[in-house]
Parts: sequence; C-alpha cells; structure tokens
Amino acid sequence: MMPRIDFYILDRGGDDAREHFCCRLAARAWQQGLDVHIRTADEASAQRLDEALWTFEPESFIPHGQSSQDGHNPIVIHPDPAPGRLLINLGEDLPAQWSERERIAEIITADEAVRRAGRQRYRDYQQAGIDPRTHRIEH
Repeated sequence: MMPRIDFYILDRGGDDAREHFCCRLAARAWQQGLDVHIRTADEASAQRLDEALWTFEPESFIPHGQSSQDGHNPIVIHPDPAPGRLLINLGEDLPAQWSERERIAEIITADEAVRRAGRQRYRDYQQAGIDPRTHRIEH
C-alpha cells in the first residue's frame, strides 16, 4: 500500500514560515496519536526546528527530540531516516524508503528554490503512481 501524500503550499516564503507550519502540523499529528519523523535538510535545520518546537506554542508541551530514544520520542527531528507513521519532509529530494510510510507531508513555501524542488518531488510521486493532495495555506 502506497502512502497518502499531502503538499501544503504556503503563501509566504522563508524558513520561519516553513518551520512554524511544520511545528503546527507535527503537534496536530501527535495529538491525533501519530508518531512523526521530521526530515530536515541538515543538522543545523534540525537544531533550529528542535528549538522552535519548544517555543511555537508557549502554553503547550510537544514531546520531541533529535533521536527516537528507543521509540519513546513521538516526534523525531533528524536528516537521517527515523521511525514515524507520518514523515514531514523538509529535504530537497525524496526521502529514503518513502513508500514504506503511512503518510508524507511536504511543506512548500513561496521561495522559488523550494517550489522548484517541490514540483520535482510532486512529479516523482506521480511517476510512482500516487496522486498527491494539495492544500493551499494562507496566513
């Protein structure tokens, strides 16, 4: 069975917009009982996102970290493969073993480089026989 793939198209640009939406999406998924892997482009991005998850909603606690801690972390932020029914892909290419996931979320900002890479991933998913869903997000 192939995963459900959702593209979230933001009307704003910048890493901050992408990271904030990622935090909201991960928190919502965790509240629904899903374990999440947030695939970042690199270690520096993982560190920024780790910090952002502590502060994006000051009144709530979202359990997360940069390792799975033997499955005890419901949200793992790391550039390398990690467990999770939902994969939030912030990388520029298709993640390894993407077809083994239950769900994949792609967050696309208004930045041209991010959109160009997102269009390529969209085509790659289509060539694999999947019809990704798109959601326009306005702020």
